[in-house]
Amino acid sequence: MELVGVSNNDELVDLVSRIVSGDSAAEEEIIRRYKGGIRFVIDQIVRNEFVTDDLCQDTFATVITKIRRGDLREPERLSGFVCSVARNLAIAYIRVNRREVKRQTISEIEQISDTDPNPLERVLTQEKAAVVRKVINELPNERDRELLLRYYIAEEDKDRICVQLQLSRLQFNSVLFRAKKRFKELYLKIK
Repeated sequence: MELVGVSNNDELVDLVSRIVSGDSAAEEEIIRRYKGGIRFVIDQIVRNEFVTDDLCQDTFATVITKIRRGDLREPERLSGFVCSVARNLAIAYIRVNRREVKRQTISEIEQISDTDPNPLERVLTQEKAAVVRKVINELPNERDRELLLRYYIAEEDKDRICVQLQLSRLQFNSVLFRAKKRFKELYLKIK
């Protein structure tokens, strides 16, 4: 990609040598020359204005540091060098960001608990249900047995039970209370 504002190789060699010698005006010039092109390159990769701003600054800091260290062996290739640093920083950002998103997703998935009971819980629940049914069946009063089975085990509607057993809602509550009391007494004896 050709970056706008770059004229010839001699100018680039001179610009690089001025940066190596610590000329701050040369550093400002490299930023002025390449900022539009670098912004474009980075934004095409990251697609985020704020990240693009940060990576542009990082690009120029990295480029100037590398030039001062002598990492740019061919000053006439400054444009390609600046462009590759920008592209590499943008790609590195995307890689790190994707890993972070994957880690967060995995972490969120790990936090989702399994709502199904484990095998031990299922066995214990079945055993308790068997004991409850046994106790209900041993209740001496048929109406207590029927009421507890239909209301708690079969989970039938209270109004439906009241109609079929010819009970008012108030009577239902009284019968249910007494049935639960008898059930509890018997349950504690068996257990």
